[in-house]
Amino acid sequence: MTVLMAASLVSGCTLSHLGPGGFSRPPVLVGEWVDLRHTTPADTALWILRADGYDGSGHLIAARSSQDPPRRTEHKYGTWYLDGSLDIPDSRAICFAKRLGRDGPSCVSFSLDTIAGSDGLRRHLVVHGYKGEHHTKDQELIERIAQR
Repeated sequence: MTVLMAASLVSGCTLSHLGPGGFSRPPVLVGEWVDLRHTTPADTALWILRADGYDGSGHLIAARSSQDPPRRTEHKYGTWYLDGSLDIPDSRAICFAKRLGRDGPSCVSFSLDTIAGSDGLRRHLVVHGYKGEHHTKDQELIERIAQR
């Protein structure tokens, strides 16, 4: 009986963040994240993590003249989800998979906090030991706040 109660308590806590397919995708990780290492004044590099599991990249390209609108491009990589408990930093990882169910996911630890900027507080996400095209490094990201 004790095991059954503990199991229902654990599953009740987990279900609040489960998204489509039964994967945990907490709202605190959902959003557009500015990739600080790959962003320049003319080109903002984005990581895009959506609540439905969409994992993609985007670029916001500044207008060349006042008559031109800024441009946005976007590319889907695959899917993402949280492994472990968001509340326990030593047992959590963010996982990425090109084709979930066919390709094994790449799971890496991360830290999440807030930083103060000129426009207020922003979420700050550091993905530890992320394997990019050319390097394995920590990826430092800050929450993108859309222009109004």
